[in-house]
Amino acid sequence: MIVQINSSSIKNPEWGLIELNGELVMPDSDGDEDLELGSLSFDDDETPVIIVGSHELRGSTIKLKQPFAVLRKRKRGESEVEYEVVGMVTTKILFDQYPKSIMR
Repeated sequence: MIVQINSSSIKNPEWGLIELNGELVMPDSDGDEDLELGSLSFDDDETPVIIVGSHELRGSTIKLKQPFAVLRKRKRGESEVEYEVVGMVTTKILFDQYPKSIMR
């Protein structure tokens, strides 16, 4: 999953990659609405934490060996296609451990 890191002070926004291992079962939807996955935050020691439902996952931040571009496809006329670079992905957040159940 590729996500945009929001900041109003920069022209080209920073993008990041979130990698979840395992199976993520989402509720049925018609696809017309935005679906919220969970809440992502960072601890005092910069450890990423995501809460999905009643589960907490702890991860690690990894710098990619080779960054890649996020492109937007635009049609120009009948047969011409143009690609615009809208961001660069340089880091990923990896959640590769079993989730911890939390009680709310």
